[in-house]
Amino acid sequence: MSTSVTSSYLNRSTPGVYINEIPAFGNSIVGVATAVPIFIGYTQFAGDPTTGASLYNTPVPISSMTEFSQYFGGAAEIDYTVSQIAPPNPPSGSASSTSGSTSSGAAAAPTPAFTAYYTSGTAAPYTVSLEGFGLAPNAASSRFNLYWQMQLFFANGGGQCYVVSVGSYWANQYPTAAADSSAWIPNSIEVGDPTTTPPQDGLLVGLQAAGYAIGPTMTVIPEACQLDSGDYGDVVQAMIAQAAQLQDRVAILDLPSALSSSTYDELLQAQTALATAVAPQSANLSYGVAYAPALNASVVTANNVLYTNLNSDDNSLINNILTTQANMSYKGSQLTNVQGAIAAAFPLPASAPKTNTAQYSNDASSYATAPSDQSALESWELTLDNYLLNALPVFKQIETLIANGMNVVPASGIAAGVWSKSDSQSGVWNAPANIALASVVSPVYNMSDAEQGGFNMPLNGQAIDVMRAQPGRGTVVWGARTLDGNSQDYRYVQVRRTLIYVEQSIKGALRQYVFAPNTATTWTTVTASISSFLTGLWQQGGLMGAKASDAFSVSCGLGVTMTSQDVLNGYMIVAVTLQMIHPAEFIELTFTQTMGS
Repeated sequence: MSTSVTSSYLNRSTPGVYINEIPAFGNSIVGVATAVPIFIGYTQFAGDPTTGASLYNTPVPISSMTEFSQYFGGAAEIDYTVSQIAPPNPPSGSASSTSGSTSSGAAAAPTPAFTAYYTSGTAAPYTVSLEGFGLAPNAASSRFNLYWQMQLFFANGGGQCYVVSVGSYWANQYPTAAADSSAWIPNSIEVGDPTTTPPQDGLLVGLQAAGYAIGPTMTVIPEACQLDSGDYGDVVQAMIAQAAQLQDRVAILDLPSALSSSTYDELLQAQTALATAVAPQSANLSYGVAYAPALNASVVTANNVLYTNLNSDDNSLINNILTTQANMSYKGSQLTNVQGAIAAAFPLPASAPKTNTAQYSNDASSYATAPSDQSALESWELTLDNYLLNALPVFKQIETLIANGMNVVPASGIAAGVWSKSDSQSGVWNAPANIALASVVSPVYNMSDAEQGGFNMPLNGQAIDVMRAQPGRGTVVWGARTLDGNSQDYRYVQVRRTLIYVEQSIKGALRQYVFAPNTATTWTTVTASISSFLTGLWQQGGLMGAKASDAFSVSCGLGVTMTSQDVLNGYMIVAVTLQMIHPAEFIELTFTQTMGS
């Protein structure tokens, strides 16, 4: 304002008419974005699709799965193994009397997985067993879930976000673009030490890089839940400590061992393990929010699975299962073709028994030889997989079960999407809860009201927000508490996040007053700007009160918020008081019967 007037006077050297426009209102405060998560984890590669530059341990802004694929590639391949988990106990009678049986899921059955066909070692008869075989993922390769978490984030309302890749799926390789899949070697997740390890290794190093990003309001590390207890504790403590230090974000956590906690007792153990892990950060727990249990999603289908997910050094059992069904279903040249496809997909090791030719397929000569060219090989593998799916129903069952296994996911990425959706629809001051989840079939364990009580209001206050199945609505978020549940100030997620929103918005706007004269004129301008911003927040429903003066107060001045010594020291202190909105978490209906006259 003073600059405009002064410059006008200085330029009056020529006769004429001069116009001065003096602003009547101070600079307004614009609210910061609230729904911007930063995801940290392992990817296929990390490189700029235009320049080819490496992007490991670099926060990269994206807004869609298309962009994610361009910068970070696709999903990790998960290897599954078929194993015999109990001695076969074939039922009496012919194959026709047992074919097509299904598992009842009874507790007495040792982990029934799929309709498995086998022989007793002789040529006939062929029989069916439901209990004798199991399907389990290779532990080393099943730990990379960031790609699917991003799918679920966008499916549940997510938008703008950041991604930090801390390493590639390939061991000892850090490619910046898609590589030959023949180089695929599943690696394991390591926490890493930012002081001693290379910058590519470790979730902690990626978290450190995420701390330099301006804009994220949530920190999400979905793969942390699969670390051992010590490494898990290091990661979640660092997440909460960073959020508290920066004061611009909240850490969204999964319980330790989330993917393997499918019973109430296992969830109780995970709750205890979480309390132990976050104990060193007890003063900052309002910056952490935990969700449970893991969820059964629907983002992975049988179309995302190939026979290569089952290919191992010893394919004897899967070869036997498929060959037995082929022998029961086909004859002549058709049988030869199917056996050739089985042998091409699941070749037997040199040590495998081949005396019973009816039990194994070991001649792939009737099926085309795999090409050496990478793109041609991928097409050939897809063709072979489709052939086996159409020819052998049991193979379709197996691939469907693999997809179901891959669909067991932690809740943190989904929660980030729900927060984004809630913010865009209702504002950050509303609880991101009671919202149905997309691309989710069910929680892996559905709690009752009584069971959830110990998670929502535990004695230590470290509340865990539970995903519940609701009749007619699917799976919903049924909790909105921080890990600081015993605090009257920061118990609820939206209170903590609204305070972050207000603090960061005002902080950013007041940067222009740094080095401004510490006088009454500046104090009045600052007070008016903050009051205008908070009035707008109150009008949107973000603060509680019948009128604006009930919802907030702003003060700044000598003798009010500052002493003379404060002014001499260059301190301008602004005091803001807010009336925050709390959720109607417990709704009580009271009914009374009355008698008619």
